[in-house]
Parts: sequence; structure tokens; C-alpha cells
Amino acid sequence: MTTMVHETQQHYRKLIDLFSRPGEMEAGTLGIPNFTRFSDAVLATVLTLFDNEVSFSTIEQGDREEFMTLTGAKAAQNSEADFIVVKESELTAEMMETMKVGTLASPEKSATLIIEVEAIGSGHAYQLQGPGIKAVNALGMTLDPKWMALRDVRCAEFPIGIDLILVDRENHMTVIPRTTTVEVV
Repeated sequence: MTTMVHETQQHYRKLIDLFSRPGEMEAGTLGIPNFTRFSDAVLATVLTLFDNEVSFSTIEQGDREEFMTLTGAKAAQNSEADFIVVKESELTAEMMETMKVGTLASPEKSATLIIEVEAIGSGHAYQLQGPGIKAVNALGMTLDPKWMALRDVRCAEFPIGIDLILVDRENHMTVIPRTTTVEVV
């Protein structure tokens, strides 16, 4: 158990570093069995961020039960969830349009979208600008630009918006906070 606590603390540190350096990439896993459809880095992120005070949504019942068992988090509808865990192929416009973005008075009441993409480091080319980026960060990933366009709409009125944690099957992770401007190259 002590090892798991230590590993989730290290993973949390990686996530914090990624939030402060949008578009940069880290590898992340925990040494536990993974019985979900998601990569080990997605499971590590769930184990690090979920607890009995947060709610989440995911498509498959088996994943939902595994996440609840491992973390004590509560399952919820997409529109009420603090975290939404999906594969890129499961994203829908309705999901993006109805997830919580917080309010001007309480921006922290927004959702974080954890998306498993095919690959980070290749695919569509994006340029990121904003806090934590000296000039421009280039990011390649397979996430379809239409999802970035919907994300931009949801993040148009800062400080409200959604944060993205992107993970690929090879356990590479990157983060795009709501404060980051994303342009398709």
C-alpha cells in the first residue's frame, strides 16, 4: 500500500508539471494490474485524481465499476461529472457541449476531460500558447481538430472552461488547460 501511495504522489507531481507546461509530454504508469479498456497511464491518472468526493463518467459499465471500486468516486451523468474518461472514438458533440464548465463565480466547478488518443507526438499538428509557454509549444497528436474547436468554444469566457488530460496507448501524457490557446497548424 505504501508503494501505491508513493507512486500516485509521483504521478500527481507529473500531472502538476504538465498543467504548468501545456503541450509537453511525460510518461506515466503505476505498477498495478489494469482491468479496464484504458491505458495504464489513464488508470494511473484516475487513481491519482479520484476519491470519494468526486464524480466521474465513462461509457463502459465495467470501467465504471472498476473506477468506483478502486477510488470510491461516484458515477454520474456527463453533465454532472467532475471528470469524464473516454477514448477519442467515444467523444460526442453532445458530451462536449453539456459537460460542466463552471461559473464565473466558481470556475473550479468545471469538468476535466481525460481522453485516451491513439498517439501523442504524431498526427495533427497543433500550436499552443498561453501561461506556462514561453512562446509557442508544438504538439502532435491524433485528436481530431473538431474536438479542439468545440473545446475552444467551451473555454471562450475565461476563467470558465474545461481542462484536457490526453493520454495515448503508449502511456504518454500531455495536458491542455483551459488557459491555453490551441491553433491547428
